[in-house]
Formats: sequence, structure tokens, C-alpha cells
Amino acid sequence: MIQLEGVTALKCLKVLKRLKDAGYEAYIVGGAVRDLLLDLPVSDFDIASSAHPNEVMKLFKKVIPTGVKHGTVTVVFEDEPFEVTTFRSEKKYDDFRHPSEVQFLSHIDDDLARRDFTINSMALSGNGEIVDPFQGRGDLKKGLIRTVGHADERFTEDPLRMVRALRFLSVFSFQFEEETIQAIKKHASLLSHIAVERVATEFTKLLAGAAVERALKLIVETGVYSYLPGLDEMKSYLERGMKVSLLETDEERWAWLAFEVEDPVLFLKKWRLSNDVIKKVQKILSVSKKVQRVGWNRETVYFARPLDKESERVLAVVHDRKPTYEHIDLIASALPISSSDMLAVTGEDLLAWTGQKPGPWVGESLMRIEQAVLKEEVTNEKSSIKRWLEHWQTQ
Repeated sequence: MIQLEGVTALKCLKVLKRLKDAGYEAYIVGGAVRDLLLDLPVSDFDIASSAHPNEVMKLFKKVIPTGVKHGTVTVVFEDEPFEVTTFRSEKKYDDFRHPSEVQFLSHIDDDLARRDFTINSMALSGNGEIVDPFQGRGDLKKGLIRTVGHADERFTEDPLRMVRALRFLSVFSFQFEEETIQAIKKHASLLSHIAVERVATEFTKLLAGAAVERALKLIVETGVYSYLPGLDEMKSYLERGMKVSLLETDEERWAWLAFEVEDPVLFLKKWRLSNDVIKKVQKILSVSKKVQRVGWNRETVYFARPLDKESERVLAVVHDRKPTYEHIDLIASALPISSSDMLAVTGEDLLAWTGQKPGPWVGESLMRIEQAVLKEEVTNEKSSIKRWLEHWQTQ
């Protein structure tokens, strides 16, 4: 028996109760059940029910028809969204993702039979009882990743499941059942049919796992790396066994992955990462590569902030050492300014002093002043900077 707690969980129970009171079966399914059994926080409560979409829509005031064709609607109950999907079987995955045939069913066991892995193929009733026809609970205890039914069938239906399997291994520190790993080796090439965005979502989570080093090793052993964007030429890099688990943010992990790539921006764009992520990764790479050349000093610490610790961790992983922050903190504490916003002068001051028209020279001058203050060639005071600037411009 599982006792649900928390505001979202209790709202989910109310949705289950309404469906049950109307005469339908209803269960919490998938990752939520797995994470509850692992005593992990649950982000999404998905529901499977014998009710058809039109029947669900009659029971709740606000329902979004997110995927009626495949039996899915989103119930918004007390301002919380809950995905409700009719018990179903799936056939003929023509696009390696969406089934071309969906048949609605009346029993939860039949619905669980279509799912990917045993650890995701459990259901939880409103009274806390677990439905587990494929021994997913036992596999959780063993730390075993095993497909529901034949692995060949599950992976040819949706090849992304191979990357998901590797993600679960990384995140939960689990092991593969032998049939599962052999099927990944056999069908790895099918990943070339999968949208990059879907792969990137799973791969980002994989990189954040506690057992990421083992997952990366298996990505090479199974041949999966050959079908992931830009990794086909990175076999030796992935095999180095670097301690990627030391990295703390997604941007650090992507910076590590792109560290020795000839064109990091092109590499990251192949993964369809957002522009914001790419810009941050670029900054981390720029800082860490400069520090690799000249070390941590006033200039590198100043221009690295606020990504100095991230850059240090990336360098530590690449060079197989522990990250050290004391030297960075010591330099940072002695900086005369911590950002350009702290400069005692502005572009308006420069225009007033010189009487010149605005132009690129203003930004260039402010940058030179910033460097001079940082190197303590001039104190960060308006009058001192004015005298220094007059002298500098005559040189």
C-alpha cells in the first residue's frame, strides 16, 4: 500500500475518485508509481482510465483535448493539469513514435502491456494498491532495466526507448537485463529516424545522472554514440571515463561534451539546443579555455563571473582533477570591482567630458577604463578616471 501526500497528489486522488464514482476504472500510472516506490519526488501524475475521452470531458468542467485521437485529454482540476488516457493497445508504429492504430481497452493489465519498461508498467489505485503484472516492483528492488515483452518489439516501435533505457541506468544507477542490452546493440541505427529534440531531452537527463560515466561507456559499447549528433567522432573522448557526475548544471555538462569539438556552436546547434543554453555554454567554454592557457588571475576571474565555478568544474573534469574554488574566491575578494555596473563613470560622462558625438568609441573607452580599474592602473573614482582618460587619449 502507498499513502499519497502533498497537494498535487491529493488533487489527483480526487480526479480518480470522480472517475471511479462515475463507474470507470482509474489509476495513477507510469513514472509517478516508479518514483513513489523509490521514495523520489513526483513531478507529474498521469492517469489511465477505462473512460473514453468524451466520457472524461463530461465529468470535468475544464478539459483540454490534447490527444483525443490517441485517447488522451488533459483535465484541469483545481488549477492543476492531469493527463488522462484511456486504456489502450497500440499497433503499427509507422513513424517510430506514434501508433497508426489505437484500440481502446477495458482492463488496466492490457494497457500496461503496451508500455516500455517493467519499472514504468505499474499502476496505483486510489486506495493505494499497486497493479504490477510484469514484476516491475521486483525489478526496482533488483535495480534492473527490462522491457515489457520482447525488447526487439519495444525498441522498433519507438527507438527513443533505447536512449530512455540508458537515461534510467544513469539516473537510477541500475543495470540492464541481457536481452535489453543486446536489443540496443541490434537496433541502435534506428535512432537516426528520431527527432533530435526528443533525443536531446533524454540525453540531457542522462548526463545529469549519478551513474553517467557508466551510461556513457555503454553508449559506446552498444554503438548508440554513432547515431547521436556529433558523437560519431568522439569515441575516444567518451571512453576516457571522466568524472562527469562532478558537473552540476546542464550547461556545464554540454560545455564538457563540446570541450574538444572543433566548432562547439555548430555541435550544439545539431542538438537543437535553445539559444540561451548555447550562449551560456559558449561563455563557459570561452572562460575555461582561457583559464586553461593562462590560469585563474584577476582578468579571468572577473570576466568569468558569475560562471567561474561552472568553468572550474568543467576544467576539473576535462583534466581529471578535483575542482578547487579557494584560489578563485581569494582573487575575487580582492577585485576592485565585481562588474562593469560598478564603474564610477558612464558613457554620458565621456560624452560630456569630450564633447564628441556618440559612437563605437564610447564602448571601447569604457572597456579600456574597466580594464584599467581592474588592473588598478586607476582608482574607481570619477575624477581619477577623468585624469587617467585624458592622459590615455594623448598616448
